[in-house]
Amino acid sequence: MARKEVKLDQKKVMQFVEKELDADPDVATAELFERAKAVDSGVKKLSLRQFNARFPLQVKRRQSLADPARKRSRRRRKREDARRSQAGQGRDEVRQVFLRFASELSAAEDRADAVRVVAQVDRYVDEALEAVRR
Repeated sequence: MARKEVKLDQKKVMQFVEKELDADPDVATAELFERAKAVDSGVKKLSLRQFNARFPLQVKRRQSLADPARKRSRRRRKREDARRSQAGQGRDEVRQVFLRFASELSAAEDRADAVRVVAQVDRYVDEALEAVRR
């Protein structure tokens, strides 16, 4: 007696799993597996692990990639935020150097005082570079 082989309709099962996960993202995999068996009898030949890897995990992966807030990993976001805050501190320090230079230049009473301030521009450049290195 020849055994009839049951084929798995992956498209149909995937649509079912997507619909179920949209309705209840916290549904248990075992429960989803049991419901999927009723949708397509080909699911019965899969183990729970195989079902989970083929359907729910793929749907959840696609959903997480589609979510713009989850595009970057937590570790990467943390690293970028740290760099940004460090860059912000250096930027503020450089800004302070430029403001001090502008203040001293505008406080110059005559041309000779202005020339003295401008002649010391290398000192301000060194301070700005030091602020960037920190």
